[in-house]
Amino acid sequence: MKKYLPLLFSTLFACCAVSAAVDPDKLSSKDFLELMRRPRGVETWGQMSGQIDHARSDGRKSSASIYLATLFAVDRMMSQVIVDDRQGYLIGQSFDGADSGTTVTPMHTVSAKAGKDLLGEFGLRAEDLTMSFIYWDFVKELPRETITFRTCRVFLLRKGDEYVRLFVNAQYLFPMKVSWYKGKFDEKEDPYRTLEATKFKEVNDLWLVTRLQLEGPGWRTRVDFTDAKAGYRATMPKDLFRSSLP
Repeated sequence: MKKYLPLLFSTLFACCAVSAAVDPDKLSSKDFLELMRRPRGVETWGQMSGQIDHARSDGRKSSASIYLATLFAVDRMMSQVIVDDRQGYLIGQSFDGADSGTTVTPMHTVSAKAGKDLLGEFGLRAEDLTMSFIYWDFVKELPRETITFRTCRVFLLRKGDEYVRLFVNAQYLFPMKVSWYKGKFDEKEDPYRTLEATKFKEVNDLWLVTRLQLEGPGWRTRVDFTDAKAGYRATMPKDLFRSSLP
């Protein structure tokens, strides 16, 4: 049986095909979310590099290189993302079902001297990279929708005064799309930020997301990974995580 492990930006999320004894589409909302959040008991790694392209409605454009690495263990995940060889983060996520299990440690000096946050300039936040939003508090399930011919169950989750609408593949239980809303959620209002996985690649029976589309009012970002490697723990390269910035 092939394993389906989408790499959502820097997250090698263990979404193995669910046992035939379980039909996820028939589970209650909370049971479906619990199953999606639960680690699958398989250790894998991913190593990817590529480019981020960003464009604004006023004509401004910018680009940067991106490197990311992920080690997915049974009880936790460790990721590293390096942008433009200038800024980087180590990101940890424990699978205890709590958003508090997310840690973000900058590799670069955090100060005015270090310049602007590059991830923020491209419309990203470090905590997006481990999909910590999937652990936000459940509010309700919304009507199902179809994304690229795949049926998705849609969930409204909340953390503080921020909401996300999460679109999850109903068969393989991995996030296809997520939209962010501030303040009171109104389905008629446009989200202030949306991320969608639009291109995939199979490597050693593992599925990786190799293109991400992000957008918000007046801007768009595309992340393309042109070099993608992945495998199981026994084949993990020694240089998976970089000890320092170049």
